[in-house]
Amino acid sequence: MDSKGQVSVEYLFLILIFLIILFTVTIPFASHAITDSQNVSVTSDAETAVSTIANAVDVVYANGPSSQRTVNVYIPQNNTNLIYDGTDNLLNLSLTGILVNASIPNVNVPYVNATVPSNIPITITGNNPIISTNTQWHTFTISWPVGSTITININ
Repeated sequence: MDSKGQVSVEYLFLILIFLIILFTVTIPFASHAITDSQNVSVTSDAETAVSTIANAVDVVYANGPSSQRTVNVYIPQNNTNLIYDGTDNLLNLSLTGILVNASIPNVNVPYVNATVPSNIPITITGNNPIISTNTQWHTFTISWPVGSTITININ
């Protein structure tokens, strides 16, 4: 009876070692997969947000002076900068802490951008244009007053 008990203990010990090796290998991979999927989700949300704002600018530009459009946009992060680059006609939404590729450490996506329709100047007002409130849904009012530039106001 002692030999059967010893064999059972050896099998339990081998199973324990196998489980330890399995968990030490799979948990880091699962952690990287979760981080990567969260980064893709945040980047996708930011891309949708900036595209929605750029499309609203396009509609206002198409309607001409004295037109206005209001859109509700989901901003995935706090302390996000909304910046218009007039030289490249890009509307940029900065992101913090988003890795391009988990295998390349410390490589961050500086911003997600969308092209705005024309060379007309755009002014961004409200919160200097840092979106820093805790609420993640924001109302953007895009207007084009007569004799002025297109204005994006963050409420």
